[in-house]
Amino acid sequence: MNKYERLARKLENREKVIGTTMSLLNSPLLLEQMNREDLDFVLFDAEHGVFDTQNVISLLQVSRLMGLPAFVRAQDCEYHLIAKAIDMGADGVMVPRTETLEQLRTAVDALLFYPQGRKGCGGHGQFRPGEAFDDFGKTRFLMPQIESQQGIDLLPRMLEEYGEYISAVIIGPYDMSVMLGTPKVIGSPVMLEAIQKVFDICNRYGKSCGIFCDNEVLAQKYRDMGCNVLWTATDKDFFMRGYREEMDAVAAIR
Repeated sequence: MNKYERLARKLENREKVIGTTMSLLNSPLLLEQMNREDLDFVLFDAEHGVFDTQNVISLLQVSRLMGLPAFVRAQDCEYHLIAKAIDMGADGVMVPRTETLEQLRTAVDALLFYPQGRKGCGGHGQFRPGEAFDDFGKTRFLMPQIESQQGIDLLPRMLEEYGEYISAVIIGPYDMSVMLGTPKVIGSPVMLEAIQKVFDICNRYGKSCGIFCDNEVLAQKYRDMGCNVLWTATDKDFFMRGYREEMDAVAAIR
């Protein structure tokens, strides 16, 4: 079983899924070193990071060669931003600020071929080597992000109408904290209540769910709250943790 099939099975069964982010460091060599057997996916951030559908191509190619599922977080829910990422070799997309059924219809149309969607058939990285047309939709992944009260309120209808296409529901905690009136305070009572509500809705509908985790401490906390997708840290986080530890140790030398 390859990693694409393994990820699809884990999400279907709501097993623990581990992912991480490249946001600032556009380095195929670094990506190659980051790969590990228990890493289920890597996400390239085109919303808040340096990436777009042109400069991410080499990273998508390296991911494909390693057999590592690669997602792109789109700048917005627009057909051309999602379909182009898939054309270039992304295995799935994360869609920020999802709060309408129309956004999900657009995302499905851009991700999948007719009759499920309306994606155009083209792009050098669209298919994996040897992949049959009929197998395409089995391991292409859609992760809408819930980041507002409107998104939370509509989530049950999203899952009822588009649940078969949604691989996992993901919370963007920092944007959600802004929308809920506690900017960047992701541990506030109102935030914890909202996070728990999203997890509870997903669990009630049997859908995988997750949240961005700054570190392993928050990953454990959210796991205990009921999520299974632990999308943890960014390239900058890893760099700064190692940098601080090493420089603090050097500064302590007498």
